[in-house]
Amino acid sequence: MIRFGLLGFGAIGQFRAESLLQTTGAKLTMICERDAKLLAKAAEKFSAKTTNNYDEMLANDEVDVVIVSTPPNLHRAHCEAAFAHGKHVLCEKPLATNNEDAQAIVEAAKKAGRVLGTGFNYRFYPAIAKIRELINAGDIGDIDHVRSFAGHPGGPEFTHPWVHKPEIMGGGALMDNGIHVIDLTLHFLGKPIDMMGMATDHTWSFGQSEDNGFLLMRNEQGNVASVQASWTEWRGYQFNVEIYGTEGCVRASYPPMTCSIRKKPVGNAKRGRKKSFWFPTFQIKERLKSYRWTIVESFIAEQLDFMLRVGGGAGVGATGVDGLYAVEAARSAAHLKCEKSS
Repeated sequence: MIRFGLLGFGAIGQFRAESLLQTTGAKLTMICERDAKLLAKAAEKFSAKTTNNYDEMLANDEVDVVIVSTPPNLHRAHCEAAFAHGKHVLCEKPLATNNEDAQAIVEAAKKAGRVLGTGFNYRFYPAIAKIRELINAGDIGDIDHVRSFAGHPGGPEFTHPWVHKPEIMGGGALMDNGIHVIDLTLHFLGKPIDMMGMATDHTWSFGQSEDNGFLLMRNEQGNVASVQASWTEWRGYQFNVEIYGTEGCVRASYPPMTCSIRKKPVGNAKRGRKKSFWFPTFQIKERLKSYRWTIVESFIAEQLDFMLRVGGGAGVGATGVDGLYAVEAARSAAHLKCEKSS
């Protein structure tokens, strides 16, 4: 049994608490929240101890892992304090608001000899798991390039009133919804050695928080990836990741949760064979229980993977270093704005 303390009982923290109750081998021991109304809600809904004092949680010997679910500008202080008390940490995305703080968190975990994970739960979506399986089986040959997109229309889709404040988030679309597909892109591409980017803010005009961010990255093998993150996707929320190889390509997207593989044409054929995967059981459950069920299910899988790593095993979840790379990539374009044409 691995015992968890949850720091932050906001929207995502509440999903985390619910998912921990359904995670085999996990126990939610304590919830820490400064907001009195949220703390009362936590006490009413869960049997875990509650406190508004983070030091009390860190001093609790019944907490092995701290899930940090606070605003990003607080992540460094909260993670460093947890490591200083010998706790493992699973930190929500983005790992930090800037490269320096993200690096400091990674170094603190290393110094403490504790496991650090970054909350990139998209890695555990069925479509992503399936394309990972197809790639690992060699079905598309050697990877050549990756192409990714994530977007929503902004406005009511902004999850927090501070999501577009650079002093809290560290950027705009790239640090918000885009950070997930940046991680997925690097999950398949590997560590980038070259990065460049641009950004625009012509619609919402938040200044240092871009409406649209564009990244181009290259790894040391010469493989290339492009990423766009948007707060002006008028069709509604969606993301997709495409990985092209020497023998074919795979594509994962959501919503709806689908993925496909298309093989390289053979002989005189103009198009290669295509096979699609629709995950019917998933589609039915999500329709019946809403997208909230999807988030909880992905958190359960992510937490099981993190617990495996705490026990000395190897998983596919995002590490602290993965979180650092994603922040570095997002920050490389966050303030490089494209000027309007005269």
